[in-house]
Amino acid sequence: MFRLRSLLLILFLITTKMVFAQFGQNKVQYKSFKWYYIQSEHFDVYFYKGGYRLATYVANMAESSYVDLRQDFDYELSKRVMIIVYNSHNDFQQTNVIDQFLPEGVGGVTELFKNRVVLPFEGSYDQLKHVVHHELVHAVMNDMLYGGSLQSIISGQVIPVPTWFAEGLAEYFSIEWDTRADMIIRDATISGYLPPIEYLSYYLAYQGGQSLFRYIAQKYGHEKISEILHKIKSSYRFEGAFKSALGIDLKELSEEWQKAMRKEYWPDIANRREASEIARQLTDHKKKKHYLNSSPTLSPRGDKMVFLSDMDGKQSIYLMDVLENKVIKRLIKGETSTNFEELKWLTPGMGWSPDGKKIVFAAKAGDKDALYIYDLEKDKIKQYKLDFDGIYSAAWSPASDEIAFVGNLNGQSDIYVFDLKSEKFSHITNDIFSDSYPEWSSDGQKLVFISDRGPYVNPDSIPENFDMTKHDYRNLDVYIINRDGGAMRRVTHTPFRESDPIFAPDGKTIFYVSDRNGIFNIYRHNLETDSSWAITNLLTGAFQLSMDQDGKQLAFAAFEEGGWDIYLIKNPMELKPVQLTKTVYFKKLEKKKKEAPVITRKTTTDLDSVKKQVKVPQTIDFSRYVFADLDRRTRVKKVKVKLKEKEYKFEDGHYKIHNYRVKFSPDLVNGEAYYSTLWGFQGYTAIAFSDVLGNHKVFLGTNLVFDLRNSYINLQYLYLPKRTDFGITLFNYANTYFSAYYGLMRYRNYGAWFLASYPFSKFSRVDMFVNWWNASLEYFYIDSYSQVVHSILPGIRYVLDNSEWYYTDTAPRDGFRGAATLIASPHYTKNSPEFATFMVDLRKYFKLTDNYNIGLRLNAGASRGKNPQQFFLGGTENWLNRKFNGDIRLNSVYDVYFSEFITPLRGARFYEKTGNNVVLFNGEFRFPFISSMELGFPPMRFYNIKGVLFTDVGTAWNSDHQQGFRGMKDGRFKDIVMGYGVGTRVFLYFLGFILKYDIAWRYDLNTSSKPMHYFSIGVDF
Repeated sequence: MFRLRSLLLILFLITTKMVFAQFGQNKVQYKSFKWYYIQSEHFDVYFYKGGYRLATYVANMAESSYVDLRQDFDYELSKRVMIIVYNSHNDFQQTNVIDQFLPEGVGGVTELFKNRVVLPFEGSYDQLKHVVHHELVHAVMNDMLYGGSLQSIISGQVIPVPTWFAEGLAEYFSIEWDTRADMIIRDATISGYLPPIEYLSYYLAYQGGQSLFRYIAQKYGHEKISEILHKIKSSYRFEGAFKSALGIDLKELSEEWQKAMRKEYWPDIANRREASEIARQLTDHKKKKHYLNSSPTLSPRGDKMVFLSDMDGKQSIYLMDVLENKVIKRLIKGETSTNFEELKWLTPGMGWSPDGKKIVFAAKAGDKDALYIYDLEKDKIKQYKLDFDGIYSAAWSPASDEIAFVGNLNGQSDIYVFDLKSEKFSHITNDIFSDSYPEWSSDGQKLVFISDRGPYVNPDSIPENFDMTKHDYRNLDVYIINRDGGAMRRVTHTPFRESDPIFAPDGKTIFYVSDRNGIFNIYRHNLETDSSWAITNLLTGAFQLSMDQDGKQLAFAAFEEGGWDIYLIKNPMELKPVQLTKTVYFKKLEKKKKEAPVITRKTTTDLDSVKKQVKVPQTIDFSRYVFADLDRRTRVKKVKVKLKEKEYKFEDGHYKIHNYRVKFSPDLVNGEAYYSTLWGFQGYTAIAFSDVLGNHKVFLGTNLVFDLRNSYINLQYLYLPKRTDFGITLFNYANTYFSAYYGLMRYRNYGAWFLASYPFSKFSRVDMFVNWWNASLEYFYIDSYSQVVHSILPGIRYVLDNSEWYYTDTAPRDGFRGAATLIASPHYTKNSPEFATFMVDLRKYFKLTDNYNIGLRLNAGASRGKNPQQFFLGGTENWLNRKFNGDIRLNSVYDVYFSEFITPLRGARFYEKTGNNVVLFNGEFRFPFISSMELGFPPMRFYNIKGVLFTDVGTAWNSDHQQGFRGMKDGRFKDIVMGYGVGTRVFLYFLGFILKYDIAWRYDLNTSSKPMHYFSIGVDF
């Protein structure tokens, strides 16, 4: 878990610190899972209560996908792959396999320590199949290029591939191409933001990389992709592999690809229309420089609208005056509090009460999802927490106080109705099929929705032994069902994907979107004549329809110019049918369909035919290639990874279920380095072990030399499966220092840390710890000066953190961080220090734009008792060219092990001010400095170099000082130190850390000093 592992990592790296303020949001284990697993031929699939059906589906899909991947990669797995399946996204976010928090947009992950795949079920079997195949592409590539672990990357045996390569390949191999990918690349090409290959990032790393591999397969042949992979593996050269396989370098390939995209998509400009040409634009993501405006929901009268937007940096709900085209206010700020951790922007849905005074929406609220009723007049919110794994797409009946929604429970996605008066819910659909996007008829008697059920409109028609893996769940159609769950009717019967249906007020008409021509356009369906026709011919597509009670306005969301906006059509019932032409992509699909019995090569392989597939040799015979004389490290080790069917299945075909047992295996063994304020650069060997689920973790760090007294040893164990995390650390730290006056000295500290961390939510927690500390200073030549101190130090810390980071940031860009710490050293032995220390660290961040922000920090502390702690104020953390006010203070155990460095105070040296009281204020304005810089020699390129303007003001003083605190004297600072300056930050990707340079001047309100230069490593506050 991130929070506790980070606490222990600080102990692992910083030996002189006793009090530390560690931030980071929490990954909360709201549930205690009892785990089981099943095995297939190549995979071990882990699941818990309610997940057996999902596990069997995943096992079958994994084996089906692997048949394709063996041929795509021309490679066979050298190790079995473990797949951990969660029943919902809320449960998935509790996994300990990955330390980082997994937000709403992450649908699955493959980690490199053990090459484990972790994925949730989110209501759609089609999506689950896609995620399984996508993540297995990563797993097979990890096994092929890295040997299935992080160790080979860390040890430098292979070259890690860029994100666009890994994610683009995973998307291409899993679905080849689809309408949404086509929409994104069409928009990027026409709008002019499709970048060269090397700059593909964010969502374009996925769809841009996918498009590139599709282009390579179409022009050079599908087999060239596996050739590129094998050449990367054999040559350790990424760009050279493309040159060798295709005959052109990446720059030439990029130019070819972009030209081909222009040829394919530019003709669409004349043949189709932008959303703003047929509707009034209500939002403008470009003007406000954000990404998302979605889920438009018109009020009954059509004069107001609520919608989701990230215009202020967080996914939030806003209220708009439609007539004035003006945002009235933000109703709900998401992602910063427990009640609104996530607002379901991937599966949105909101509704208005019949009187237009309230709205309903679903959100993640800590351990579960909840329905919320927001009273707009009273500005009050009521929460209804229901016992589901997930809640999505809430819709309020126009005729009553009933809410329809999609509920996920135990691997099943159904439609429910919640009665606000009785506070009870009822099942509307109840079967294995995935149902979504429910909307009411105007009389509240019917619901229209989307489902993958095909012809199964009657529950009695579903076979008892129904096998979802053999069902065609790729095609989504429109269905209608009565409020009581009866008389289900299939409205559309197409091989395409329908979505976002709504009733018109007359009850005879339905509007929905469909990709029948390769673009999601709006269609109108007459229920009496059972006929449909398109009413838009859009360039990119329409989604998330909403209509007022009179049918005079139709709102929708559209993706254009790299972001989502909302548009409004007037009098949609009067729109005439339009003729649509198919996209180039759909024309190719039609041609392929005529030539083959399936639409695309990326349909799921039938499990019954798996054993009939041509087998790839378990170990590739590299002797037939030009790289036959490569180092043996590149060869695939022969390891048995297959199981016979009788080993993992019963005779009736059911999988054998095994109880999960904790078994440790290594994650990595590696040499590491860190920098200490007192001791400079230090080195050690790090060894990490964990179990499959990541619930038990062991870390060992050591630089064992001569004997125990002179060695650095740190052994840590984390227990993480429950809500409260526990950890224990046993340590022995030793450092030597030669003084011209005292000669050789040895500093040693050994003991143990006991920690417990309880999260109240994602954003707040309390950490409790007890330290048994035995510190000594030994003079080799003057034994009488030696010092030994034994102590027990209990402490408690409260942490609140709702800050926002972006992956290119060197510090948070928005939100708040705060920590309050109390630590004590009671009487333990005759030479134990006796003190109590209280510290607060408050940090506030103001996001001005995506790239400009302000960071403010207040750090204060006070220590009291017989031997109060000393605070050393001045300098900056991890200062490489460090300077001290006087000599380095290494002649006292208390200064070395029981003090606290307070930084940054630039314009000052270490120990500039000392005392048992401290206050420090920091203010920084952070901005982009250089977007990219390339050096001729050495040939290196740097990206996203940041700039900072700063001011630091602080003071430290002793309570028992005779003169007391002296802030000012003669119009100048006396005990107060102030510095200001400017700096830059650059990420040294080849070393794995951030290098900071600051130039600062000390200022006493009268004059400025000569500049001081600070080279340091690490992130900013």
